[in-house]
Amino acid sequence: MQGQKRKFRNTVIAIIVLVAAVCALWVVMLGVYGEEKAGASGANGTEEGLSENAEKDNEADVIAGPELPPFYDEERSERYDAFAALSPYLAFDDVVWKVNVDLDKPPYEDAREAIDPLSMTALVNKYFYLPEDFSPPDLVSIGQSMLRQEAASAMNEMISAAKEEGLRLWVQSGYRSFSVQTRLYNQYSAQDGAERADMYSARPGHSEHQLGLAADLNTITQAFGEAAEGVWTAENCWKYGFIIRYKAENTGITLYDPEPWHVRYVGPEAADVMRNLGILSYEEYWVRHVNPGL
Repeated sequence: MQGQKRKFRNTVIAIIVLVAAVCALWVVMLGVYGEEKAGASGANGTEEGLSENAEKDNEADVIAGPELPPFYDEERSERYDAFAALSPYLAFDDVVWKVNVDLDKPPYEDAREAIDPLSMTALVNKYFYLPEDFSPPDLVSIGQSMLRQEAASAMNEMISAAKEEGLRLWVQSGYRSFSVQTRLYNQYSAQDGAERADMYSARPGHSEHQLGLAADLNTITQAFGEAAEGVWTAENCWKYGFIIRYKAENTGITLYDPEPWHVRYVGPEAADVMRNLGILSYEEYWVRHVNPGL
């Protein structure tokens, strides 16, 4: 009897040991399978999953990058990059509009003919020029000078408004032909040298006066800017469609010394937008609002 009990107990123990061994083997096999599956997933991640992730990362980079302004021109992309490298402090859209008006080039280099020169919003500067034979067809007299009819009408309104406040404004110099500008520039260049003359006198074809939209007021001296008439003009000329074209704040854009006496007619809408948006130069306004697709 005792022998049968011992035999039964040994059999039970053997069964328990066998079951334990099978369970242990199963656990090991599960572990190996899990590692193989993880490895397969890793391989899939390298070949497919990582590719998908890379695409997502690229999309994120595009989203995080600078938004292209509406006046961005793909053909100028290399020039944008070069100018941005030289001017790392500039916002991207500032880089774009400056390159669009060729401010990344030396003045007068590869100058372009002015676009739509009969428009009130035409741009003429050291990068855009007027043909020698250009002359506006609607010039009218204003004092001893001439301006285009729309500009002259606005100027008369401004002069009347200043007069009501006890101030006297007059047009010292308005429209100038190509030949007159040639004579003046040659005179100043001979007197002070071309480099100095370029800071206060436009080369022939590059003067706003030839547009018939620019006027030099009163004394044509820096003192005008501090006189009551000059202060009033700076504060009020926008109401009549004029801007002070050459300011100390935009010398780096216009490449001219400040001229508080020089006003340019751009029309009431443009003058109002520039004032409200704090746009300092007509070059910037012209790219952003007149020729964004240039």
